[in-house]
Order: sequence, then structure tokens, then C-alpha cells
Amino acid sequence: MADGTIFEERGLQAAAVITDSFHATARAMARVRGFPDYRVAAVTNPIGSLDMDGVRQRAREALPQVLEILGITDIRDVPGE
Repeated sequence: MADGTIFEERGLQAAAVITDSFHATARAMARVRGFPDYRVAAVTNPIGSLDMDGVRQRAREALPQVLEILGITDIRDVPGE
């Protein structure tokens, strides 16, 4: 979470991904770092006990949120694609 705000402070667009259990903590950290309206992508907790297929599923769950946060409406707009 802090990493995302650090990138933003340096002018680099970022999307932080958290597990849904940490919404309150993420909001508090963003506020403290001067980003009261910072948006995050949230995936279902837990992730630590997942196998690779489970992690891939969580990534699929996060992707639409990440794209929205970054303002990407068309995947063809992604740099390098």
C-alpha cells in the first residue's frame, strides 16, 4: 500500500493490490501518507495458502480493478502491448 503512494508521489501511476481484510488499514495508511482518496484493488483473503491456480484466480479478480484505477478502458491502451 505504501509503495503505491510512494510511486504516485514520484509521478508514477500505480495501483496497490490488497486483500479485502485490510481495507481499513489501507485507507488509514493512505490518509496518513496524504492520499485520503487513494483507491486500491482488493482480492479475497487469504492468499498465502493458495496454490498457483488460486493465485492466478486472485490475479484475474484484481485485474479489472487495477485497469479501472489506472484509467485503462481498452487493453490495447496498455504500453508495450
